[in-house]
Amino acid sequence: MLPSKMQINKKLLPIKGHFFFFNAGTAPLVPYLSTYARQLGFSSATVGLIYTVLPIFGLIAKPLFGVIADRFKKQKIIFILFQIITIISFGSIYLIPENRSWTVELDCDGGVTMLQSCYKNKDSVDMCKVSSLSNQSSDATAICEMNCDMTSPKMWQTVCEHWHLPQYCYSDTNNIQYTSSVTNVTLKKDNCAYIMANNVTLDGHMFSPQCRLGGEYVDVNEPCTFKCNNTKLSTAIGTEKVNMTCIDNKINYKLCSDNNSQLTELTKQPFNSDCEASCDLDVNMPWRLMEICEWWKADTASYCQPKTKQGEDFPKNLSFTGIILLAHTLAEDECVYMRLNHIELPDGNGHVTTHYPNCESRALYAMKSELFQSSCEIRCNNAVVNELMEGASESRSDSSKEYTSQFWLFFLLMILSWIGQAVVVTFADAICFNLLGPKVSLYGKQRLWGSFGWGIFSLLTGVLIDLFSDGAYKDYTIAFILMFVFMVGDVGVSCFVKTDSTKMSMNILADVGTLLSSLPTFIFLVWTIAVGMCTGLLWQFLFWLLEDISGLSCDGASYIKTLQGLVSAIQTFGGEIPFLFVSGYVLKKVGHINMMSLVLLAFGLRFILYSFLVDPWWVLPIELLQGITFGMFYPTMTSYATIVSPPGTETTVQGLVGAVFEGVGTSLGSFIGGQLYGTYGGWITFRSFGIGALVCCGLNWLAFFILKDKIGHARVPTGYSSVIRYEQPNDMVYMLEDMSEARSS
Repeated sequence: MLPSKMQINKKLLPIKGHFFFFNAGTAPLVPYLSTYARQLGFSSATVGLIYTVLPIFGLIAKPLFGVIADRFKKQKIIFILFQIITIISFGSIYLIPENRSWTVELDCDGGVTMLQSCYKNKDSVDMCKVSSLSNQSSDATAICEMNCDMTSPKMWQTVCEHWHLPQYCYSDTNNIQYTSSVTNVTLKKDNCAYIMANNVTLDGHMFSPQCRLGGEYVDVNEPCTFKCNNTKLSTAIGTEKVNMTCIDNKINYKLCSDNNSQLTELTKQPFNSDCEASCDLDVNMPWRLMEICEWWKADTASYCQPKTKQGEDFPKNLSFTGIILLAHTLAEDECVYMRLNHIELPDGNGHVTTHYPNCESRALYAMKSELFQSSCEIRCNNAVVNELMEGASESRSDSSKEYTSQFWLFFLLMILSWIGQAVVVTFADAICFNLLGPKVSLYGKQRLWGSFGWGIFSLLTGVLIDLFSDGAYKDYTIAFILMFVFMVGDVGVSCFVKTDSTKMSMNILADVGTLLSSLPTFIFLVWTIAVGMCTGLLWQFLFWLLEDISGLSCDGASYIKTLQGLVSAIQTFGGEIPFLFVSGYVLKKVGHINMMSLVLLAFGLRFILYSFLVDPWWVLPIELLQGITFGMFYPTMTSYATIVSPPGTETTVQGLVGAVFEGVGTSLGSFIGGQLYGTYGGWITFRSFGIGALVCCGLNWLAFFILKDKIGHARVPTGYSSVIRYEQPNDMVYMLEDMSEARSS
């Protein structure tokens, strides 16, 4: 049997288990949700907007469901119900489809098709990734699924003429009729006569019948009936058919006859004749029609409009598998180019055919758009290729286009998860205080289990995410699995928690006028807002800054989640917990007013140090300042709120302070930080907030110095011991009950 001082209080085991499992379940996700939102494609301004609105829902949900629980005596049921809601909402976020395809443009360089991804400016191009691809072996490839816009007839012309995709280029035109003006006849060594066309009239329009021959070009070699108004020419042709062919870049009609004397007679003198031509076209070779349309420049003719088999619509998109040669990756100005070596697509008969996407050199065209006017959605099996295209798309993205169904679904689930966490944390505090009875000083020892769960599993999750991910794209599956396992464990443990009728303060905004009539209290609330703004920026955008800095090196993406996990661990074990344990002693020695200025000073120093980071690993020693900016801030805020509270209004004041901190301070910090981050980047944003914190520090010290005779030296109440960390941003309001309970005891 254990000595009496070492006996285990079995009544408190379930609430200890709840704190551990709940924080171990939220730690794998909550610190990484802002970066997960970034991977979903949301900008910093959008993420900041989300985290501006979320605290408002938490503040509404806490008193609302507290009233319901007290009114109907269903505290435990609601407690467990919102744990389940948290599990479902978090799990549903995982099911939101990621936008893992991006847009590239097709470009032509030296007769080969290139994929073009252009950034907002040249400095945005990640040369590390470009070099890593261009240094690959000559046969290294990436396989990409592509879907290209084909609304341009010129693009279909290129596809038909150069890519040779007959199944997409069938025309219902198997015959073309026009009037050809011919001038002279030449007899070649093959004993065939070649009748040269001077001009042609097609659909009432006159064209110059140019053509090309050789290499990759096609010979328009099609049989034609020829009816001419020149008697000698008409007699020589008779019932024979002539072949439309190409000689010296001019359309000629080849006539082979057994009667060479008639052919020889035609060559003796030039003549002019108009001939009605009716030429058969092989529908299996539609590029020959395209050859006519292109070189005659007869795009206006009805024959030259893209068509498919009769009765079918012309496809507006072309989907295929593209194979990229990685060694042919290069950056030019603000654009990155990758060579599309060949494509593969089904032929409709169960087989996959290979085609080489040759193209016409841009120099032969008046404008680039005359050949390539197509953009393609693309997704590749190479992480670096995807990251380059994603970076280009993000740098040119329009934030107004982010508000898609994907965004609203993510926003809704974030609201539900935030409300779930807010209610669970609120009820857990109330239940814990009820179980402790008059021994409220033991609250910290119960809550400590939550801090351990948070610190351990936020670090472990970061390491595992890096381990199971490829490059900068992170696979968060393990984070959602850990969340599910521990949150289900929390539901199981919570079933054994005993609850009695518990009073919870719900009147958050009462006595506002009385409090604001006191100038020191007003200054204290302004200080709370300033610290809340700094905290909001820290919560939402510190990990963004670390990702951006790690991206400056070529190997940064491989370790970033491990580093972020270490940041959370050092914040918890190296900063918060030690300072929380000694916070009561420190406040007695330093005083609340001086500590308020020190908190802002620490935030200013911390943010300015962030703004000079070029190696993300140097963030780790900076995180020791978390001991002051969090470990000392919360005891200072809660105990000072108790000191200035008029008799009988302690809980109201505590609630108001928490509402000001979370609902005003962190919301503003998230919103303003998101706007600044999107416009000026991470370094300038943190430096601006750091300078602002230092200015607020000076103003706070000056204000209290002027009012020192009215305030006196605030001391810590004798019942105060410590407050252990609430890990989520929506824990703040009800952690304050620790101080009011301590005072009442």
